[in-house]
Amino acid sequence: MKFRAAGRDDLLGARPLTAYMEAANIRFSAVQEREPILRANLVRIGRFLFAHVQLPASTVVWPRDELSRNRVVMIATEGAGFMVSSDSPVVARRSSSFVVPPGVDTVTFDASTPIELVFVSLDDTELGGERHVDFARVGEEVPAESALRPLVNFVKSLCAIESDAADAGSTPLGDAAAEVARSLVAAVVGEPVDPPDVFDSVMRILLQDYPSPHLSLLAVARAIGVSPRTVQSALRMHGTTFSDEVRAVRLKAATELIKRNPSLPLADVAKLAGFGTRQSLHRAMRTTKED
Repeated sequence: MKFRAAGRDDLLGARPLTAYMEAANIRFSAVQEREPILRANLVRIGRFLFAHVQLPASTVVWPRDELSRNRVVMIATEGAGFMVSSDSPVVARRSSSFVVPPGVDTVTFDASTPIELVFVSLDDTELGGERHVDFARVGEEVPAESALRPLVNFVKSLCAIESDAADAGSTPLGDAAAEVARSLVAAVVGEPVDPPDVFDSVMRILLQDYPSPHLSLLAVARAIGVSPRTVQSALRMHGTTFSDEVRAVRLKAATELIKRNPSLPLADVAKLAGFGTRQSLHRAMRTTKED
């Protein structure tokens, strides 16, 4: 889902943005700018929602109800000027990272200036088992920027290429995204976050560098600091291969380009998505259908 709004009429009255906000039970209660601009790329995978948003100076209200009482929200902003408040406890770190635990009290999001942010929402049942998060015990140590940055960049890359019809089932990309969401919540609440494993690191690079003609197994292995065999082994453990994931990521990018720009020549789509030639794009499409 991709939303764009320019001006108050678009922001407060244009569909499908207003339809989505009504369905999500959120609304603008105040807009400080005369000509606000909003850009939002959203991806839903199962019970996870990921968003990359350019928000105008405004106040957004989320009057939680029984249907959303089990939702956990994590927000990471690029810069200051953003606050989250509620009658229930909210975890805030450096005024740039926030976690809203499950609950029913209304939550208010205030942006005093236009701000870029990453938003992750998930069901609290996803934080059980090995990734248990205790919201009653917030860690004293503030999470390091170096720990959060790769996870935030993963969400940005995910939102940049996904089409409206995100896979709801279990896929290598979906599994990696789910673990990134859990890790972001755990890091802000105060649990130590292990460095991304090989598989997550590979997926992050593929999401960022898929248009490059120089993307290769060797290049990715060097970027991570491991051997190509280690990369292959990590992908094999998730039931996939390097070539399969490169093809899947590029096909998602090509699908989005075609949807957003139906008049764009296929040769240009192929080049922008990393296939290089139209013939390579056609071969990838045929291979996917045969699989």
